[in-house]
Amino acid sequence: MLQSYFSRMPQKIPQRLYEDLEKILEKELPFSVQAYYPVKLLRKKLLNNRIVWVDKWPDFKVVVVSDDRHKDVSPQRIHCFCKDTHESSSLDSVLRLISDELSNSLLMFGCRSSVVDDLIKSRGSSVRRVSPDAYMLTLPEENIISLPIPDDFKITNLKEHHLDTVVQEWPYSGVFSDSKEWIKEMIAVLPSVCIENKEGQPIAWVLQQDYGCIGMLQVKSEYKRAKLGSAVTMLLAQKLREEGSHIYSAINVENSQSLAFHEKNGFHYLSDFLIAFVNYGYNQT
Repeated sequence: MLQSYFSRMPQKIPQRLYEDLEKILEKELPFSVQAYYPVKLLRKKLLNNRIVWVDKWPDFKVVVVSDDRHKDVSPQRIHCFCKDTHESSSLDSVLRLISDELSNSLLMFGCRSSVVDDLIKSRGSSVRRVSPDAYMLTLPEENIISLPIPDDFKITNLKEHHLDTVVQEWPYSGVFSDSKEWIKEMIAVLPSVCIENKEGQPIAWVLQQDYGCIGMLQVKSEYKRAKLGSAVTMLLAQKLREEGSHIYSAINVENSQSLAFHEKNGFHYLSDFLIAFVNYGYNQT
C-alpha cells in the first residue's frame, strides 16, 4: 500500500493511508503528538473536515493536519509535526500549499521551537510567534491518584448543554470565530470530566483536545479552594490511561500558575520539547 502511493511532492494523504501514517507517527511520540492524535481520530472517523498533508510519501519528514470547515475563519488552525529540526524548508513547502488552498493565514501548533526559529529565519516577517512558547509535560502512570470529591457534587462528563458555559469561561474563545463549533465537536467525541454542584451546574471541567493535549481546565471562582482542578485532571488522566492513551499537556512558559499546578500534580517536563504557536501569513511568502 505504501509504495502504491509513492510521491516526492507535497500532497494530501487519502484516508486509506491513515492507519499506516498513524503507526509511523506513534513511533515518533512525544514529538509527533499534535499530528498523531488528529490522524488517529480521523482514522477512527471521530473527526471530520480535516485534511492531512505530507511533504512526500512514504518517507515523509513533515505532517500537517488542517481544519477545512470554514475557509473564512482566520487564522486557520493547523497541527504539525516536523521530524528534524533542519526540515523547515519541507515544512514551508507544505504550509504554502495549505495557505494557498485556503486563501488564508495559518495558526500553527505542534512544531518544536527550534524548527520555528529556522522557519522564521528563512521567511522573516511572514512567519511570527503569536505567544510565548509552551512546555510539553506528561503525567506518569504512578502519579495518577484518586482525590476525594464532596458528596453533594456529581461527577459526569461534558455534554452539549455545558457548551455555552465552557465557551464563556475559556479565555481564548475570542481568538477564533468558530470556537463554539470547535469545542462542541471535542465535547462530542473526546474524553472529558465535569463536576456539577447539587443544582446541576458545571463548576469544574477539563477535556482532551483534538490535538491530544488535555486542556481548557476551568474551575468556577467560588470553588477554587476545593481542589477540584486537581480532581478533574486526575479523573481524566484515569480515563485516558484506561483507554491506553498518553497524557500530555502544553503550558505557556510564562504561565507560572499553571506550571506550578502541573508540577504539584505530578506532571513531568518533556526534555528538548518546547512548542511554538505561529502565524504563517497568507500571500506574504
